[in-house]
Amino acid sequence: MEQSSAKYKYTGRISKFNQMTITLKYFGLLADITQLKEEQFTFDEDTISVSALKSKIESSYQNMHNTSYTIAVNQTMSDLQTKIKDKDVIAFLPPFAGG
Repeated sequence: MEQSSAKYKYTGRISKFNQMTITLKYFGLLADITQLKEEQFTFDEDTISVSALKSKIESSYQNMHNTSYTIAVNQTMSDLQTKIKDKDVIAFLPPFAGG
């Protein structure tokens, strides 16, 4: 019996280490605001929504509140409900014109 309960405790410890690391890339004016072209974030959750990430980034970089931008997850344009997973690459893209 003693062995069995120790095994369950060990399994519980493993679940505490469920972390997610993502790469954020900033382009154009957004790179100027953040003073970065790229950074990595680590979260204790398995997934996070684009909306939650946007809130966290805007609280870190106040000037992004006043800037229009879109967010791509793994090179695909996303909406605020898109779920971000471990090792995803998130791009913050300023408005751009094409022809």
